[in-house]
Amino acid sequence: MNVVGIIAEYNPFHQGHRFHLEQARRLTGASLTVVAMSGNYVQRGVPAMFDKYTRAKAALSNGADLVLELPLQTATGSAEYFASGAVRLLAGTGVVTDLCFGSECADTAALRHLADLLAGEPDRYRSLLRESLRAGSPWPKARAEALHRFDPSIPSELLESPNDLLAVEYLKALRRSKSPIRAHAVQRKGASYHRLQVEPEVFASAGGIRQALLEGQGIFSAPVCAQLPSCGVYSSYDGRIPMTEDAFSLLLLERLIRHPQEEFSQYFDVTEELANRIRNHLDEFTSFSCFTDLLKTRNLTRTAVSRALLHILLNIRAWEPPQILRVLGFRRDAEPLLARIAACGHLPLVTSPSDPSIPEDWLYADRLYERVRSLLQKQPYRNEFRRKLLVL
Repeated sequence: MNVVGIIAEYNPFHQGHRFHLEQARRLTGASLTVVAMSGNYVQRGVPAMFDKYTRAKAALSNGADLVLELPLQTATGSAEYFASGAVRLLAGTGVVTDLCFGSECADTAALRHLADLLAGEPDRYRSLLRESLRAGSPWPKARAEALHRFDPSIPSELLESPNDLLAVEYLKALRRSKSPIRAHAVQRKGASYHRLQVEPEVFASAGGIRQALLEGQGIFSAPVCAQLPSCGVYSSYDGRIPMTEDAFSLLLLERLIRHPQEEFSQYFDVTEELANRIRNHLDEFTSFSCFTDLLKTRNLTRTAVSRALLHILLNIRAWEPPQILRVLGFRRDAEPLLARIAACGHLPLVTSPSDPSIPEDWLYADRLYERVRSLLQKQPYRNEFRRKLLVL
């Protein structure tokens, strides 16, 4: 029996995601779908606009059979860490046979060729990369320049498209772990990743939907709802102030002021260069997002800075591979899948929010998110330990 794995954030779950789930089943002939989804914080280094249970419910209502939570360090890591942790998590189930990911080019062979090259890092490629970096090119541009000089046959768009670059990281992770999981690229449909407009009859990007909600002060307008299958899942968010990193501004500032500045570099993804910039510009802090903009440089992208600041806030000091399979929810008719994972999996299956195997930093991050959300949106606080497992 084929079981297809999907790696996602679903922030929020939209029509393009439902299309992806449908295509994944069609391509693989899978009878069941396992989603490895980010929790309350996402890869851009910010809190998710919608809590993990709301997003998991939307996924289960639209084709997913089981939703597992990505570990905190994986969900907030750079593309390489994100992909490595997510692939290990799916492999750890012992039942996932296929992995489907969205791609602008949808050319699995071309993506695999690039992944093999980057995983192997031939000496000439590394030499070309060093030349580009010495010439002053920032890391993404330097890598693209080195790859094109090393192998001009690599399509330039593969080096520029966010989903393609993430797909390459998934393939690298599969290669390095010698995983038997089969990989499949699904043609991305609708607006491009960076397009922030919400237009009729076009699948909007998640960023576009979030932007529309920010501009509309949290109102779920008809155009926004048209982009969200099971829009009613988000009813508790309608008309509420959207969650962004700036809701955590005072918490971050307090952390930066109280923590010994010379130790900033001890946190995951905080370089010495960034630690120095934090120290030198701390008096100019006005908000999480503005401080992120202030700290970015040619060699430090905005996203990399935001991730680093989030890691300081949440006390994340290092990346660790997944240790557990934390279940957020499942469809009742897929319950036998849990038994198969319990029998065949390489990682412990965790279905209780109070399970002692859940790391404390993970629980702290969830409590912090829910405290901020409840205060910002004037909603009751929901204790993680009292939540029931989602079963649809």
